[in-house]
Amino acid sequence: MTLQLEPVTLTILAVGVVVAVPFCWYGISELRLANRILRSEPNSVLDTTDGGHVELRGMAQPLEADRLCRSPISATPCLAFECEVETLSSSGTQNSSSWSTVYTDQEYVPFRLEDGDGNVLIEPPGADFRLETDAQAKVDAGTEPPSAVAQFIEETDEVDAQNTGDDRGLLDRFTDTDRRFTERLLVPDGSVHVFGTARYDTTVSSAPGQVNAAVGLDEAAYADSRWLRLRHSLMGDPFIISDSTERQLGLRAGAYGLFSVALGLLAAGIAVFWAF
Repeated sequence: MTLQLEPVTLTILAVGVVVAVPFCWYGISELRLANRILRSEPNSVLDTTDGGHVELRGMAQPLEADRLCRSPISATPCLAFECEVETLSSSGTQNSSSWSTVYTDQEYVPFRLEDGDGNVLIEPPGADFRLETDAQAKVDAGTEPPSAVAQFIEETDEVDAQNTGDDRGLLDRFTDTDRRFTERLLVPDGSVHVFGTARYDTTVSSAPGQVNAAVGLDEAAYADSRWLRLRHSLMGDPFIISDSTERQLGLRAGAYGLFSVALGLLAAGIAVFWAF
């Protein structure tokens, strides 16, 4: 006996699959990452000369003392930063309020990871940065922001200034919103955890302690073949740079993974419920 499905039923099931698969795929990849982080020991930088995927933990060191980024809000010298501006959106009740990202920025420079056995070059392009929040400022609608935030707003065209003070008009009072300014930094001499692909390279070492290797994004991500690039994006090894502890990084990845899988299964369940 062949089961005949109505077009509407097929459409609902198809939508459920389209929604569920990405959530489940991402969740499973995060759960695999969490398992790898929590159950494996980091490699020595000496192992990077063999090539392949490595997990490293150590101290982040600049290539040169003056080769640093400067974070946009706190003006802190750093090896990498992430900056985010969010606005508070509300549908009328406090419980339904949520933060929406309206601006992001990121900058980084190459650096070296020192683990006691030596140090290796880290090439950040393509990395998934998972940095802890170093500074966060919430600015209520119509209030004066801190001086550092005010200067950041003035220097950043993409971030609008809001009117403040008693001379604000009625329209300004309704259109202003609460905003949150967040900065995440990777600082020199700070702890760093790196998952990446190592390659043997004699041109990147010039001083004692430096190994003949560099760690970065897998070369498959830049392959000429579209199939190889797609395969890497779906099943390739991750390239992660984090300043979290090993336990924090692993538990956070596990939580993201479980939540994402749960959302995927929920979407699939809702689709099946409505279809039948």
